[in-house]
Amino acid sequence: MLEEILDRRNIEKALVQVESNKGAAGIDGMQWNELRSYINTQWQVLRQRILESSYEPNPVRKVEIDKPQGGKRMLGIPTVVDRMLQQAIAQWLTPVYESEFSKRSYGFRPNRNAHQAVLQAEQYLHEGKVWVIELDLENFFDKVNHDRLMSKLSNRITDKRTLKLIRHYLTSGIMEGGVISTRSEGTPQGSPLSPMLSNIILDEMDKELEKRQHSFVRYADDISVYTQSETAAKRVMNSIIKFIEGKLLLKVNREKTKVSRPEESMLLGFSFRTYKGQWIIKIARKTVHRIKGKLKEITKRNAPLSEEERITKLNTIIKGWVNYFIIAKAKALMRHLDGNVRMRLRMCKWKQWKHISTRRRNLLKLGAKPKDAYLWGRSSKGYCRVAQTYILAQTLTVDYYKKKGYVGFYDLYHWRTEKQLKLLF
Repeated sequence: MLEEILDRRNIEKALVQVESNKGAAGIDGMQWNELRSYINTQWQVLRQRILESSYEPNPVRKVEIDKPQGGKRMLGIPTVVDRMLQQAIAQWLTPVYESEFSKRSYGFRPNRNAHQAVLQAEQYLHEGKVWVIELDLENFFDKVNHDRLMSKLSNRITDKRTLKLIRHYLTSGIMEGGVISTRSEGTPQGSPLSPMLSNIILDEMDKELEKRQHSFVRYADDISVYTQSETAAKRVMNSIIKFIEGKLLLKVNREKTKVSRPEESMLLGFSFRTYKGQWIIKIARKTVHRIKGKLKEITKRNAPLSEEERITKLNTIIKGWVNYFIIAKAKALMRHLDGNVRMRLRMCKWKQWKHISTRRRNLLKLGAKPKDAYLWGRSSKGYCRVAQTYILAQTLTVDYYKKKGYVGFYDLYHWRTEKQLKLLF
């Protein structure tokens, strides 16, 4: 088994994946673009150490990032060598476990994605299951019980060397500020092996939910269950909490776990509402608030960016955001976001034009009437107020920003949805 994991073809595939992901260096400082030359010269020695069980993984480098809902999320960044080896293990484990996983599990699996999870949730709503149990596992990736996980792995993995290597990765420790602390539980996010191990742990919960004939979707540790009544939802929630904490030895966040209506729920950034008697997918309010915060950060007036640099950064975010939320009904929202972005870009431009003569000259160049250019060039109104007036709307127009390369939420969303319709019909 370990020989298969360390087969050159599997390692090459893992190496390519690490290179394509790029990512930060671990505690040894080796960069992703240095990995291939290291493997070309050191692979045989490294392979022999792993086969002899004398290889000790490096501790992961601790990094904390802000959670969208508040608080901090801990990431553990392995070295690029360990990332490659973990990727190789994950590649080998995938076909071993994939056929056993639930059809209602959509996270970090081949040919499955967040869109499928949301569309399945929408189907439950059409079936009348309009009470949603939103389960929140408290620091799931930090709380996985190692002994329980290794026991589950040993049911399918008979090679003790492979089990030992995985155990080493679970207990390899975390470095923060030059100090290494041991780890007795958890599979920190940031490692290629962590998503696979989390699915193995939570598959037991999936099987229990299926056994009870519940309607649910799961994406990693994001779990929603759908019932036809509030009473049933509360009963199911209490029952599931007992199973998770009593059998899986995981902790449920009681404050964030709740029963809600579809309009108030959030699944992977999406929510739902009724339109003409039918449930449709929309983008959750919290998600909209977060994207507005990102846009605001890029379009700060005091940010040392040129107009071209701002637009390039905006386009990168817009393309990823629209592609992810393309299944939502959101034309009006996309127009609103574009209007918000253009207003803020006009603020930046008005500040850039600083002086009266510069403002007057540029307004004239952009087609403003001489009288308007003179009056507005001397205006003492604030940046935000001027950005919302007709003078800038008529000069720094939609076409102006299109020519500057601004992609736009609405145009990209409209193009993508039209393309999808053509593919369907």
